[in-house]
Amino acid sequence: MSRLLLLLICWVPFFANACGIHQDTGLFLVTEPGSLPVFESTVNERQNGRFNSLNSPEHVKVYQFTNVLSNSNQKVSFSLFEPVKGHYSEVLISEHTKLQHRETQPSPTELLLIAELDVLEALATKQLSWSDAKTLGLVRINGQAKDIAMLERWFVDLF
Repeated sequence: MSRLLLLLICWVPFFANACGIHQDTGLFLVTEPGSLPVFESTVNERQNGRFNSLNSPEHVKVYQFTNVLSNSNQKVSFSLFEPVKGHYSEVLISEHTKLQHRETQPSPTELLLIAELDVLEALATKQLSWSDAKTLGLVRINGQAKDIAMLERWFVDLF
């Protein structure tokens, strides 16, 4: 109980700034099915020093990840949910893959990758394999079963 209270005391200022300013509504925590375990695993792995790029600018992390996707023959667009930030993006696959802010939450049937950018960068730079990311609980895919299987196969091949 005291551990939970300590965690809340430490995280409330972070969320008040990260989500509250971003959403313009005080404390606001967005979740997706399965995102809380990803959130917890990501925080734990960050605290254990797994990611070397925590201080890297966001655009560098985005570039690393989208560059790997662009160099692939597969062309599957999907949405991204960053559980720690509570932020949605769209990953649009075309000649040049781009990641752009998404204003709305995806529907339950839309393809949604749940992961933080530092995890995606670690995948792109081969610091982490897709299998390890799944085993550690750092990623999750939501959507229709056939779409999940397709994205899963693609990421197994890429990472």
